[in-house]
Amino acid sequence: MDALLFWTALWIAGVGLFVYLMIKLVRRLAIRFSQGVEANVRAAESIVNDERVPEAWAAPYRQQIEKLRRNVGTEAEIERAGRRGHKDCLHRLDQLAQYFEKSDLVDSAESRHVLLKGLQRQRARWVAGGWQYVLERGDDH
Repeated sequence: MDALLFWTALWIAGVGLFVYLMIKLVRRLAIRFSQGVEANVRAAESIVNDERVPEAWAAPYRQQIEKLRRNVGTEAEIERAGRRGHKDCLHRLDQLAQYFEKSDLVDSAESRHVLLKGLQRQRARWVAGGWQYVLERGDDH
């Protein structure tokens, strides 16, 4: 009888631990999901309303370019870093547009259309302006 009680208690403890870990996992996933949604909304707002590249996207490349300039990097190295950053920002913009094409967060078809048109308009500007336009613009746009 003691063995049965021991194994039952052990089983209950195992199930309890499993449930606890599942609750922690679900909470962590919910937080991560909401942070992703918030980041996408902030990025779209920056691009469409402020006509700016989200700082989180551009900052690593701006820092790299500035470091190359401080350390007397060649113009070719600066150009390569700029082109990499430009390509990455365009890729992220495309992913953002795909996200909002499929997202249920947009309240109407008209809102989705306006948002996607704004993203497309900015993409055309980024392509035409090159990496300097995307990565080297200051607060004056």
